[in-house]
Amino acid sequence: MNEIINQIKKIIDMRPEKCIVLGSGLDNFINELENTKTLDYDQILGFPKTNVDGHAGQFVFGYLNNIPILCAKGRFHHYEGHSFEDVGIIIKIFNFFNPNKILITNSCGCLRLDWELGNFMIVEKFLDFSFISKNIPIYFDLNNNLKKNYNIYKGCYTYTIGPTYETKSEIDEIINLGGDAVGMSTFPEYLMCKKLNIEPIIICCLTNYGAGLKKEKIDHKDVLINANKSKKKFNQLIIDIIQNT
Repeated sequence: MNEIINQIKKIIDMRPEKCIVLGSGLDNFINELENTKTLDYDQILGFPKTNVDGHAGQFVFGYLNNIPILCAKGRFHHYEGHSFEDVGIIIKIFNFFNPNKILITNSCGCLRLDWELGNFMIVEKFLDFSFISKNIPIYFDLNNNLKKNYNIYKGCYTYTIGPTYETKSEIDEIINLGGDAVGMSTFPEYLMCKKLNIEPIIICCLTNYGAGLKKEKIDHKDVLINANKSKKKFNQLIIDIIQNT
């Protein structure tokens, strides 16, 4: 880990005050930063590789209104063959730099037909629907520590393993269990935060409705397209959170 950290340090001018994991299709936020320096995951010896579309695989350091920011463009997923511990490596790296806040973002499925796609949800609860550690769903409550009351949704993010999208029956069960959104990422990163006593802010971009809720078939390319459509609103939300935490 120290060798990986030393390689990443080469692009960092000063300790980042905020660190951000940018989810599928959400990396346009990088364009809001000034004086950026980039390091590809592929250039870091001993670092995992990401192979999912929409995850560029880069660390980017830069400044937002003189606030030093370190971003991870792209994450790892359990379904790629990584352990939960390995998926959490980005959080371990962020923790080394001791930022005053870590933000985790994702693009995910919306399970509420009264919620509009292209909007955002703050995660206040996780529902672990992976059945990896136990044969029953498990809930985790979060404290998002936001200092402002943002006009966005608040709810429960459901974690499934993937890589295939959920069936209609699974979606129906998740809704009955209280899930508001569903996706294949973020939860392992949250577990690493929990292990390291970090309280992250977790923001979901709602890019599609869950399987069976609409006639349209879910496709990852559409997820990326819909995330891109929300880039201006997403960027402004993250900027506002950064300036007020």
